Amino acid sequence: MKIIINADDFGTSHSTDEAIIQTFSSGALSSTTIVANGATFESACVRAHDEKLLDRIGLHINLTDGLPLTDRIRKCPRFCDADGLFLPKKLSFSRLFLPLNPDEKNALATEVKAQIDRCRAHGLPLTHADSHNHVHTEFVIGTLIMDVLKEEGIHYLRLTRNLGENMSIAKKAYKHLYNSILSAKGLRGVRYFCEITDMITACKKGEKRPVSAEIMCHPVLGENGSVMDLYGGSIIQQFKELTLLVPEMQLTTYGLTGRAG
Repeated sequence: MKIIINADDFGTSHSTDEAIIQTFSSGALSSTTIVANGATFESACVRAHDEKLLDRIGLHINLTDGLPLTDRIRKCPRFCDADGLFLPKKLSFSRLFLPLNPDEKNALATEVKAQIDRCRAHGLPLTHADSHNHVHTEFVIGTLIMDVLKEEGIHYLRLTRNLGENMSIAKKAYKHLYNSILSAKGLRGVRYFCEITDMITACKKGEKRPVSAEIMCHPVLGENGSVMDLYGGSIIQQFKELTLLVPEMQLTTYGLTGRAG
């Protein structure tokens, strides 16, 4: 059972970056994804080099927060406001399935490539990718991102969540469609994607254990300086609980072992 535990949001703040480094040191983390337009991007790159994490870092594509790296996308009302800042994610049927026009396609591709280029200019090879607010799982945006990643030699893109509870039939159908396309594009590296609580619940219920999975977390520093997940719970304690439930689990990464699926 090969498990990748990935921390999102590297490069967004000094506190988040420190929490991620501490989680690596604890052994409860195998990779992270960095925000190329994040407030602490450059210092996060320095930390990555100092901690010898270069083969454990992917790109956290950001299309929903802050200032884009490129001018073209700032003029696209589908992505940015009048001040040229990214619009927050707001899901709708039209956003999921309304085709991008040629200008929007070019602007989106240019921005994603710029985020890749900035990381590589700072010595990060980039082993995989996911996105802020899961925008890469929006059908129209996601399929274009897939093509850009293949062109840029990034071999793995995160699935949409397919292990856990509280998923309607419509959601399951959409997720199956998206993940099938990801597989067809050759960018799928694991069988499942979930949060650690999803995996713990599945194992406690005695459900069939996945051969491979990516688990997402968001390390932050708590008030007492301990590492917590942004959405609740201690990442380190949850990891210990999972290792007790699944003693045969192997913590791995896309970069270290190649395809995990």
